[in-house]
Amino acid sequence: MIFDIDGCEEKIGYSFKDKMLLRQCFTHSSYANEHGVSDNELLEFFGDSIIEFVVTEYLYKHAKGDEGKMTKIRAELVSKTPLLNIVKKMGLNEYVLLGRGLEKFVSQDEKLFSSIYEALVAGIYTDGGITAAKKFVLNTLVADYEKKEAAKKKVKNKHEGKNEFQEYVQKNRLGSIRYETLWKKGPDHSPEFRVAALLNGTRVAEGTGQSKKDAEAKAAESALKKIKKQGGKNK
Repeated sequence: MIFDIDGCEEKIGYSFKDKMLLRQCFTHSSYANEHGVSDNELLEFFGDSIIEFVVTEYLYKHAKGDEGKMTKIRAELVSKTPLLNIVKKMGLNEYVLLGRGLEKFVSQDEKLFSSIYEALVAGIYTDGGITAAKKFVLNTLVADYEKKEAAKKKVKNKHEGKNEFQEYVQKNRLGSIRYETLWKKGPDHSPEFRVAALLNGTRVAEGTGQSKKDAEAKAAESALKKIKKQGGKNK
């Protein structure tokens, strides 16, 4: 099998001085046994520790919670699923060298594909040092984690308006809140909703969103602003 070094390096974002080392990072033991070359198992073992170090340093520098929380985040980050997701997202699974008896039957979710990431990190460290290895981990695994956390935070903040409206109404004993869907339009894959926020049965404000929850959150934010502007009364 011809290993596309240039294509692989382009996806990785790092150019190996030792091209055979790059190839070894993607060489499974089944292929190595058939062709008498070195496999990536020791690189996987080494890479696991490097990834854990880089992730630990990142969590420490950014103070991502207490020790218990950071330990949990680290365990999740360095587990099979995130590594496999990165390998697939970067298209690196296409470069794995497998033995003839394995390549036709292996599942793309096998650990051997997530282990490619570990081997590659060790390869980059061996070839270019800790700075290059850290850059790769931060730009791929950690960057993907940050992107997902930002998305979670965005969703949480988006729906915070309902909680604030509810708390304000309860604190000031203004009555009960209810949401009413006014209409839904657009195709199923991209709908739009219009929702009204009602206080004691009286419509206070309306909101539009791509889901009922989004529309309710916007209606609640508008209702809260209106109620506060009116001094806590629904006029």
